[in-house]
Amino acid sequence: MGGGAMEYSIEVEGLRKAYRKGGIRRRLASLLGRRSGDDVVVALDGITFRVRRGEVFGFLGPNGAGKTTTVKILTTVLVPDEGEARVLGYDVVRESLEVRKRIGVLPEDSQRGFGWRLTAFENLLFYAYAYLVPDPRERVREVLELVGLGREHWDKWYQRLSQGMKQKLALARALLPDPEVLFLDEPTKGLDVVFAARFKEMVRERFGDRSRTVFLSTHDMGLVEATCDRVAIVDKGRIVAVTTVEELKSLVPGEARDAYVLEVDQASARRLGELASKLDGLGVEWHRVEGRRLVFGVEGGSLEAANEILRAAVGMGLLVRHFGRREVSVEEVIVRLLGGGGGEG
Repeated sequence: MGGGAMEYSIEVEGLRKAYRKGGIRRRLASLLGRRSGDDVVVALDGITFRVRRGEVFGFLGPNGAGKTTTVKILTTVLVPDEGEARVLGYDVVRESLEVRKRIGVLPEDSQRGFGWRLTAFENLLFYAYAYLVPDPRERVREVLELVGLGREHWDKWYQRLSQGMKQKLALARALLPDPEVLFLDEPTKGLDVVFAARFKEMVRERFGDRSRTVFLSTHDMGLVEATCDRVAIVDKGRIVAVTTVEELKSLVPGEARDAYVLEVDQASARRLGELASKLDGLGVEWHRVEGRRLVFGVEGGSLEAANEILRAAVGMGLLVRHFGRREVSVEEVIVRLLGGGGGEG
């Protein structure tokens, strides 16, 4: 690896990380001279990828896939067992201090490191001094306003803030040093709907610096679709695919991609079965009833053929609440690629 420091913000080559199961029980068994079973959990199994400068890069996968372990290695919290990782050309193990000077991190456990009996402003001011931020008070004001934490909350003790406010404060902490690379691990957790919508725009704008790289680990597929330039799919510690969101969605079979949804009111729902029985001869290739919705696919995804179904529904006297093409979510694509997943990670 190397030679790509100008083009890439993050370079990962053959990263491996494993943990031993058992924790306290394993250590206690060892003290007692008993075997506890040396089961090993492989969190990362030789992953390799690169993130371009100025890119919003999504890192996606089911729980237990290795996402958080990867973020912890890239932010110098964990040391890998094998492989290399560089951030802005600096090795995350040998040059960890140089890496830390240039990154901002919103960790999954975002409430760690805050003083519960310090105010929101005092908490950030502590970190501003720790980061040697020029004009620390002014910078604290800037980031608090940027993340939308109202001035009326600045003087509240941390323990009295809502979950959403605490998440905004953690985001503000990550932005304090004006980092070249920003790592966000489940950033929309606890955010209200209004701010979550605004947050998408903030990510697209790289929080005011278009040259900033954003590494986004999330389950929020709406956020991924709205913001990411490329995504990597990880499962069981291995990279399954690195691609654009549009390319990822194109992997979905036509049956799912060309689907339409016709949704009716509650009173009409009991007659959807009757409508479904009349679909033969209308170009419908498949259909299913989901509560108040009829989901169906037509030959070639034809809108004209789909409109025939709509006319049939109206002709039966059904009250249609919604009709349109069904947008495929990235989450569905991942499920199709991986065939499911589970666990913690």
